[in-house]
Amino acid sequence: MRTIIQLFAALGLIAPATAADLVEPQVSTLRLQAQATVRGTTVTLADVLDFSQADPRLVEAVGKQPVLAKPVDSAVLELSHEQLVSRLAELGVNMTRVLVNGALVCHVVIGPAATEETSPAPPEAPPLLATGAAAPPATQTLADAVRAFAQRELGPDGGRVEVVFERASQEFLQLSSPPFEFSIQAERGPRLGLREFRVSIRRDGRKHDSLRISADVRLVRRVIVAARPLNIGGYIARDAIDVAERIFTADDADAGFTQPEQVVGQRVARFVTAGEMLKAQDVESADMVKRSRPVSVVSAGPVAVRAVGVALDSGGYGDSVRVRLGESRKDRREVRGVVVGVGTVQLAEDGL
Repeated sequence: MRTIIQLFAALGLIAPATAADLVEPQVSTLRLQAQATVRGTTVTLADVLDFSQADPRLVEAVGKQPVLAKPVDSAVLELSHEQLVSRLAELGVNMTRVLVNGALVCHVVIGPAATEETSPAPPEAPPLLATGAAAPPATQTLADAVRAFAQRELGPDGGRVEVVFERASQEFLQLSSPPFEFSIQAERGPRLGLREFRVSIRRDGRKHDSLRISADVRLVRRVIVAARPLNIGGYIARDAIDVAERIFTADDADAGFTQPEQVVGQRVARFVTAGEMLKAQDVESADMVKRSRPVSVVSAGPVAVRAVGVALDSGGYGDSVRVRLGESRKDRREVRGVVVGVGTVQLAEDGL
């Protein structure tokens, strides 16, 4: 480790720790959280972004900066991946040296500001059940309970569930808890499409009724779409894709991609029209780093390191490859890293 750092220092590759050079010498990875709870009317970058894999100077410089210019005046807020990237750029962060991954949208629950007289602190709000919906209220209808059951089946990252009930069940759907209690089960099988839910209703601890409710379950999911036509054989750039909502009605449907990193740098296998959702069959893996070709090497830790080396392996996004540093035989060093972009390798800890 010391030998490599000395080599970089001799070559002048260790950048000075100044605000102007913030994150420029290395790649910092920020993760957008799917959910967050904030007390007060100001949502900061540190509230919604995980800075644990970023240069420590980055969180010190921008972590306390508000995400939005105006105070929040609603109980629930949705912040998109694009909004966070745009905000970081506004604050002067060099986005060529920052990767923002994680969720496509962060659902923020806004609670009352904490005061010194408030003791003990109120419990944290439970996770959101669906996009745009806050934690379940104290009074919950049977219709709400069935929607929540369907949402939990798909998991927190599945998207937003829409449930359309048949008319025969309408008289029961407005029953509320309290005073009633609901126990819901469903047969194993497809989670989307026409389904039947078995509901046991209790009141005052005693069984009140049992019924079956039929409903059409759909999934609304934010996916990667083409921002412009994509031709066969071309490589997908970040500005060539966008995010849009799509509705899925069957489990066997291709649910597409949710993260830009899953497709950026890949080769187009089928012509894709503008606005069309990218599917697995539309892209094919492509080497973003090629053996014997020059690559940029960036550090993964707090030490700001950047160098140029030669790839000893070929690999696509996320692949581990070896890189040779140094020109002469005496100075040559072999390190290992992960492909994070076209011609870019981020050093792994064991590579040092």
